[in-house]
Amino acid sequence: MQQIVLFCFFIVILIVLLLLIVIKLKLSYGLKSDSKEYAEKNFKIGNMQLLGNCQQQNDYFAIEQDKDTVFTVIADGLTDLPSGKFASVIAVETMKYNYHHMINYSGLLDYFKQSFQDIEESMSRNITGNKIGVAVLCGMITGKTLKWAAIGGCSLYLYRKGEIFSVNNNASTDTAMEYGSIKCKKKDVLLFCTEGIYKGVSELELKEILSKKEHSYKKAMLLSRIIQQKGYTHQKNATAIIIEI
Repeated sequence: MQQIVLFCFFIVILIVLLLLIVIKLKLSYGLKSDSKEYAEKNFKIGNMQLLGNCQQQNDYFAIEQDKDTVFTVIADGLTDLPSGKFASVIAVETMKYNYHHMINYSGLLDYFKQSFQDIEESMSRNITGNKIGVAVLCGMITGKTLKWAAIGGCSLYLYRKGEIFSVNNNASTDTAMEYGSIKCKKKDVLLFCTEGIYKGVSELELKEILSKKEHSYKKAMLLSRIIQQKGYTHQKNATAIIIEI
């Protein structure tokens, strides 16, 4: 009799555990589905990175998404040496750290200015050599408004209704910060890229790629293949982030 009672007790415990596992799985599935649906509804994001005819990859980037906000930063170290890679990592990680401590700044413009200053100070403290520098492009999309800032030769493009526009001055070689704002529209496509992209393909080719009715990830992969097929002798490292509203 006692054995039967114990057996029944274990059966009940097992059923309860199974029910708890099923409930947990259903809750987890529901949360993941909602998150994915929300992300796809607002933004389609893809990226690519290509090692050119260089000794190492001196580009670095980051993308973060939270609800209706996308934060992205891309950096290109100005020399094909370990110091170039180090400079781009310093730039991106500094922008990310300050982004997560946004409460310390009076506004987005203050955030950009102080972050670029922090990058310069960090490079001077931690990198030695004659050629120290980094090109940086950072953007934040909240709702359908993009605010961006850049120093140096990274480039921002906007594809809208069959036309492509170069948003910033990627020919800039000084340390003056560019800053701007764009009111994005549905189906706008934004391209954040390093020098290896816009020197590896023409604006016409960029326009053709960004206009395709494909996910941003597929557009990024196509961009990578086109650059590789050209096989330029002096192809620079290339990094691209494509965001469709």
